[in-house]
Amino acid sequence: MNENEGRKKREWVKNAAIVFLTIMLILTFFSNTIMNYSLPEVATQYVQSGSITAKVRGTGNVEATDPYNVVVKESRVVSSVAVKQGDEVEKDQILYYLEDKESDELKAAEKELGELELAYMKGLFGGTVSPEIINKVSSGRTDSFSSYQAMVTDMQDRLQAAEQRVQDCQKAVDDITLQSTINTNDATVNTIPEETEKVLANTEVTNAQAEEADAEAAFNREKSEMLAELAYQITEKQNQIKDLEELISKAEGITGTISGTAGSTGTASGGIDYYIKQREEAKTIRDNKLKEIVKSANSSGYTGGEDIDALKEWVNADEGRKKDYATLLNDFDAAQSQYEVAVRLANEAESQLNTHGSNEYQLAQRKKELQSLQAVQAEIDAMTYTPGDSVKDAQARLAQADKNLTDKNNANKQTSVAFQNRLANAESALKNAQAVYELLKTEQTELAADINAELDLAKTNKDIADKKAEIAKLKENSIGATITAPVAGTVTSLAYVAGETTKPEEPAAVLQVAGKGYTLSFSVTNEQAKKVQVGDTAELQNSWYYDDVQAVLATIRPDPDNPSQNKQLTFNITGTSVQAGQSLSLSVGQRSSEYEFVVPNSAVREDNNGKFILIVESKSGPINNRYIATRVDVEVLASDDTNTAISAALYGYEYVITTSTKPVEAGKQVRLNES
Repeated sequence: MNENEGRKKREWVKNAAIVFLTIMLILTFFSNTIMNYSLPEVATQYVQSGSITAKVRGTGNVEATDPYNVVVKESRVVSSVAVKQGDEVEKDQILYYLEDKESDELKAAEKELGELELAYMKGLFGGTVSPEIINKVSSGRTDSFSSYQAMVTDMQDRLQAAEQRVQDCQKAVDDITLQSTINTNDATVNTIPEETEKVLANTEVTNAQAEEADAEAAFNREKSEMLAELAYQITEKQNQIKDLEELISKAEGITGTISGTAGSTGTASGGIDYYIKQREEAKTIRDNKLKEIVKSANSSGYTGGEDIDALKEWVNADEGRKKDYATLLNDFDAAQSQYEVAVRLANEAESQLNTHGSNEYQLAQRKKELQSLQAVQAEIDAMTYTPGDSVKDAQARLAQADKNLTDKNNANKQTSVAFQNRLANAESALKNAQAVYELLKTEQTELAADINAELDLAKTNKDIADKKAEIAKLKENSIGATITAPVAGTVTSLAYVAGETTKPEEPAAVLQVAGKGYTLSFSVTNEQAKKVQVGDTAELQNSWYYDDVQAVLATIRPDPDNPSQNKQLTFNITGTSVQAGQSLSLSVGQRSSEYEFVVPNSAVREDNNGKFILIVESKSGPINNRYIATRVDVEVLASDDTNTAISAALYGYEYVITTSTKPVEAGKQVRLNES
């Protein structure tokens, strides 16, 4: 019994070990398979050579280049339409027939005529217009603008003269009144006794003598101040001369250095000639280098002339030319650098000589100014005070004072009556001038009223005549009226059908003028716009149907709806089988080109470091191969709707990842799509 139990126990252990080993073996063999199901599944495609056609496609509606809008000016009911859309019509051919009845515009014009006539009658007989104006307006003899202007100017001149006359008379009254008051006051003052007058005159003499002494002291004081100021200015000028002499001495040393470098005759101009000669020789070397390169480039097809920027652009456009012309361009750049150094040295030498000449000129000027100051100093130093005649004059006035007092008393008596007579005459003249001025102001007001009334009535009279002419024309058009084509062309649209009412100033029909074409526009991205240029011929979808239609790219402008992101392409459309309003699909762009590496558009990715693709690299494992996504930076050369041409470090047989079930990162393991 014990042996059986032991045997069964050993068999159970053996069976368990077998099961455990079997499970471990299965897990070992299928661990990679289980892990693969958690990896991103990717679809791949070979990198291969191929062609790229960079086409831009779009659809738009055909529009007339310069449509002619047929506009009516009245609201009329359409009785019938004589043409249909697409018909070709001749000039003056009937487009619409209109019903015979008065239009809304005719009714409105008749109402306006009644209002104008009523306003005219009220203006004539309102009681504010003179009979002369009524007769002039009724007979149509209204004055011209120049006549009105002459009347107004004449009235203004007369009024201004009258106003000036009033002012002159008032001033005369004021002056006479003031003089009379002064004379009366003087006459009422007691005459100063002779003794008092003499005392005052003696005081004036004493004051004159004191003023004379003060004047002499002031003269001496001013003379001292002027001499002190001139001495200061002379010292300043001498210091300036000393500074300039030192600068000139230093400048002569500098110009000597320039001449010594030049190795010429030892003068400053010899140094300048040397540097100018160096500059010209450097320029000649540089120009010869340029001509040598241009001559070589011309033999290889270059046509840009002696423009170094254009030449370098032509060389850089081709890798072979970069190598061939590298040495020549380097020699030219070295010659250009030498020329720039020679120009700088010549400019510096000229600047030094100019500064030297300016200092010498200033030194001569300062010496002249010093001589002038010294001459003025000598003149002022020699000046002496000369007494005036103020004391003598005061003494003479003292003698005259006695005589003046007597004469004044006699004159006051004689002038009192004269002032009263003059004042009465001046006041009478002022009253007459004021009356004339007020009368002219009234005439001016009446003249302005008459002119305004005449202008208003004349305008109303003309408006009545114009409105009658308008009504006559509207009545003429109310019977048997039609809308005709002003120009020959094709009817592209009709706005009305029979029974509808036209709207003034709105197009009743649109004509495509004979001989003028059509346009078509659609929007593309800025990147797409770079693939085309003005003058490209577009291809039409269903071109077999539009066999005579041609589309040429006319303009490339920012899209008004999205100017920062899109461009609007506009094409000129020609052909007999196209009409305004049709929708056409176009494709335009470059011709097909062959490229070494072409991948699907979905394979090209982009991040902050630029554009790249992910290729699959295979690495051997203990049981099977592992597949790793590897980043390859690329440069996009061209692209179309499906494929992109790239430049990259590839051999041409790599697998590139196009799509994946999960995001893929460079360096991570992926699982290939087996289908």
